[in-house]
Amino acid sequence: MSWQRILLAVAAVAFLFAAFAMRLSFFAFALYALAALSLVAYLMTWSALDGLETERHCTRREVEAGESIVVTVAVRNRKPLPTLWLVAEDLVPRGLKAAGTFARATLLMPMASCRLRYRLDCERRGYFRVGPVLFETGDFFGLNRRFATGAMPQYITVYPRVVPLAKYAIPTFRPLGETVVKRRLMEDPTRLAGVREYQTGDPLRRIHWKATARTGQLHSRIYEASTLIGANIVLDFGRAAWGDGDPDRAELAVTTAASIAAHLADRRQQIGLVTNGGDASDVMPESPERVEARTRQRVHQLLADRERSDRLAPVHIPVRRGEHQLTLIMHALARLRLTDALTCAELIADECQGWPREASTIVIVPGLSAELLREVVRLRNSGFTVLVIVIDNQPSFARSRGVLEAEGVHVMHVVSEADLNVISL
Repeated sequence: MSWQRILLAVAAVAFLFAAFAMRLSFFAFALYALAALSLVAYLMTWSALDGLETERHCTRREVEAGESIVVTVAVRNRKPLPTLWLVAEDLVPRGLKAAGTFARATLLMPMASCRLRYRLDCERRGYFRVGPVLFETGDFFGLNRRFATGAMPQYITVYPRVVPLAKYAIPTFRPLGETVVKRRLMEDPTRLAGVREYQTGDPLRRIHWKATARTGQLHSRIYEASTLIGANIVLDFGRAAWGDGDPDRAELAVTTAASIAAHLADRRQQIGLVTNGGDASDVMPESPERVEARTRQRVHQLLADRERSDRLAPVHIPVRRGEHQLTLIMHALARLRLTDALTCAELIADECQGWPREASTIVIVPGLSAELLREVVRLRNSGFTVLVIVIDNQPSFARSRGVLEAEGVHVMHVVSEADLNVISL
């Protein structure tokens, strides 16, 4: 009970005793009527939100960055008493723009319903909570007010932007420069080397029909051996490394990782992801309980408190091939959030033992500390082919480039998405 209500109750009791002492029956009856009216208002306020049911529908739960979804929320009054006034507001995710009716005030008669309908423009990647519905009601005199949340929220995943790579020239298990491939790990169907006569066992998709029609004999295509055998992407997403500065730099790092992963998956290469960032789904409660409070700010505070998590385990998707692998990586990048977990240097030291050496190790960082520089050099000396991509940090890039290249580590500097068009040395 607030101090205003306590003060009002004390004043009413004192006034009642004064009315009896001075034999002012009119004032005593007025206080009785006021007390009865306050009691009725109190009961109406605390029963107004009982029996309310909500149902939410999102047109899609997984979208690409830049797309939109439509959210529809139905609110129904299932109790035999009316809710004299009600403000229903569907809580819109922070960072997304909403257009339409996501809040309205209404009178809900018994068994009646109302609807909210709005559009969410998903301009940025992330894992977002849509809802729950926040209800507000009270009495006609403003003496009582009640806030509560309605239906369970839904969660949408917005995938990061993918920039098409016109050229990808990241070296793999070989020294700098063009060399003859000694180990034919796989053939690249996008690189035609020539045509030869058909041999028993050649699949039908290899047959070169134009050469067959021209010569009258079956001929098969020959493909070059692929010099790209995938990559293990290491993304530094620690809060200490990025700081609280421009958030677009961190998003550029996610776009870089997503673009490389999509490019390699499109060419059927193996890919993996290791990051010290956290999964946003870990802090979102699957079945949040109903929240009630006397103020709107208190409701938001209670919802925020339930999103805290102590999970510090890194996100690790082992290096593999397949379409499902890209889906896993895109899900992880979409839900990635900055955390105060391991540093990137600690992450490499703890995780590198199980990484495949035949795949390139691509380390995407906002800058290189002395500790991280030592770990990257140690990784190269352990037999890994390493590329470091520095995100929009010219001083760190200039300071570490000479040291890394002297150790055989390749370094790139990405300032904007335009630099991603060509990932090349």
